[in-house]
Amino acid sequence: MRANDVHRFARMALGLLWLAAAAMAQPKEDVKLPNSPEDLARGKKRYLGSCTYCHGPTGDGGKGADLSRQELVQAKTDGDLARIIEVGIPGTEMPSAWHMTRREVTQVAAYVRSLAKVDVRAVSGNVAAGKALYEKHRCAGCHTLKQNGVFTGGYMGPDLSSIGMKRSAAHLRESLVNPPASLPEGFVPTRAVTVAGKAIEGVRVHEDTFAVVLRDFAGNNHSYLRKDLKEVTADRSRSPMPSYQGKLNATELDDLVAYLVSLKEPLQ
Repeated sequence: MRANDVHRFARMALGLLWLAAAAMAQPKEDVKLPNSPEDLARGKKRYLGSCTYCHGPTGDGGKGADLSRQELVQAKTDGDLARIIEVGIPGTEMPSAWHMTRREVTQVAAYVRSLAKVDVRAVSGNVAAGKALYEKHRCAGCHTLKQNGVFTGGYMGPDLSSIGMKRSAAHLRESLVNPPASLPEGFVPTRAVTVAGKAIEGVRVHEDTFAVVLRDFAGNNHSYLRKDLKEVTADRSRSPMPSYQGKLNATELDDLVAYLVSLKEPLQ
């Protein structure tokens, strides 16, 4: 990459960071959510049309966070929840609801609050045995954990420090037996070919109108301006993570899921 291209890419990255910070720095507000049957019905309709792909029809989570919990980590207040729906969470897969009016945003927020379940089903499985399986199968080679304020492990897979707060047990089980079913955006296997004919394979770290950043399977990042690339192909049919279907018996799978559900490092 030429020096002037590097400078342009750096300015663009700084601009994106500034926009993300500005969005998150919006003043917090008290919001009273509409809770009439009509409002909840409209909120449900919007939710089912826009949110179920990631959060599931009953909010139990999947690709997105589990919304059926009594307390949502990043939306402790109704104002926080409405703001997240409206502007999204910069740097994550949570987009803004640009297509919704403010009234529709609050209706969806009200419906999301109604999804909270009083009784949380216990997860079967032995946490200690699951931790032993996590270590035996060397999951830390790809996944990061933050425990007692210290990060350990690799970074070729998603950070699991607070995965038990963000994903349901059902989703975690599916991720273990069928990893391609729900690939996080930052870990989609991607192949890029430069105009000069050089091919790079890895996972897509970032992609926008102007640039693409890939991390190869050795852990090295590669940044390219789009004009320097001939093609970029993402393959959602496979995952860098192996399937544990057949590698773990039913009891072991329960134990590993129980351990993952137990990972609830508070988000900063």
